[in-house]
Amino acid sequence: MTSERRNFHRYDLSLPLTVRRADTGQATEGHTRDISSRGIYFLIPSEFPTGCRIDLTVSLARAGMGEPGSFVAARGRVVRVEPRSRNGDEPTVGVAAVIESYDIIRSAQIPS
Repeated sequence: MTSERRNFHRYDLSLPLTVRRADTGQATEGHTRDISSRGIYFLIPSEFPTGCRIDLTVSLARAGMGEPGSFVAARGRVVRVEPRSRNGDEPTVGVAAVIESYDIIRSAQIPS
């Protein structure tokens, strides 16, 4: 019998995101599979090493969840990497990360 170790509810959401390695600045785009206030699982085309610090930007507007230009800016750390494949398309990597801090930025807060 397995027990659930998570203390925070995860939401199954597919949202566009950009993830950047804090050490090298290498960035890539992908999408979320699920997210909570303390963790995120996302799919990207290239692997980020376990333990590396990351900066994430998750767009909320595309999913109809906020004003145009609304997004979540987060910092975290990669805790698990899973090589995957998406129906024969180019290889995809699943990444689980812990979220250490985040801010929700609304379009009205973005300087013009």
